[in-house]
Amino acid sequence: MREFTYRSRDGDVKVLININHGEALERITKDYTGCAAYVSRNIVNRVKIACPVIPIVDGEEGKSIETALSIVRSAHEMGIDRDGLFIGIGGGSVLDVVGFSASIYLRGVDYVNVPTTMLSMVDASIGGKTGVNALGLKNVIGVIRQPRYVIIDLSFLDSLPMPNYIDGFAEVIKYGVTMDRELLDLVMGSADRLLNRDYAILEEVIHRSLRDKANVVEVDELDRGGSRAVLNYGHTVGHAIEAVTSFSISHGKAVALGMVCEARVGVRLGYTPKDVPDLLIRALSMFNLTSRVSVDVDRLVNAMLRDKKRSGDFIRLPVVTDVGRWDLVRVRVKDLADLVISECRSML
Repeated sequence: MREFTYRSRDGDVKVLININHGEALERITKDYTGCAAYVSRNIVNRVKIACPVIPIVDGEEGKSIETALSIVRSAHEMGIDRDGLFIGIGGGSVLDVVGFSASIYLRGVDYVNVPTTMLSMVDASIGGKTGVNALGLKNVIGVIRQPRYVIIDLSFLDSLPMPNYIDGFAEVIKYGVTMDRELLDLVMGSADRLLNRDYAILEEVIHRSLRDKANVVEVDELDRGGSRAVLNYGHTVGHAIEAVTSFSISHGKAVALGMVCEARVGVRLGYTPKDVPDLLIRALSMFNLTSRVSVDVDRLVNAMLRDKKRSGDFIRLPVVTDVGRWDLVRVRVKDLADLVISECRSML
């Protein structure tokens, strides 16, 4: 078991990796007047805790303002007070909606994240970005508020279907190529063990990934200083791929393609070494994350240009300047659109 603590404006956040979630929660909940666990309906039978367990819908369907209101209603009916605790157990969408609900209930109660997918373990579980979809818009309502604890129970990965499991490695490779060359080397050198779900190497890779992300969050928690932009590497194009395919492409595969595309754009802009796109392809291929998708490139560009990082005629784009190093550059929107069309059409 590994653990570390990162600082936030809401107080310290304790991260526990490779620990039984039931045993950890038994200790944590003793400090609260009450608790409620909101759990992905697919794994309710695997959750063993003393708190009331309320199943919720996961995925984009469940990440809604209606779900948040139902959580608030149930907490009120159970008598959860200001010193109570919300627990989110599930994938990223569950953690987002439970964290958001905790943030608005009685002007904010503590919450704990228990991620159950590889993607949520290495990404959504920390950072404090919570939110829901509404009015037909993704993440249009949300706040940044940190959990008190993050509990990583690797046993949830045992029954995760392989496509869902490998999806999380796109984010791990993102941390490696942008911030942590040693992590990238570790992942590429241990691919077989990781694919076989070897707990020892998983614990190390997840710990290192979360430490890398936490270091960024500590510096730029509110996403205003520019440092947190590195976490969006590959996401400008990746989110657009998700949008134009109506989310039929998994997040990991969309981000994987987005990283390769943005690396090629970075080469053309003169920031990224020429060997980085091929290095990314080799690393991502080890986890079957580089399969082509059928996308209308013109629609992709239109979706990409609505990216939240756009400001007027420019967009802030994180670029790899060397393996394990990055920078944030301002690119004219039209130039970026032209480069995506010319450099990425062959892979889409």
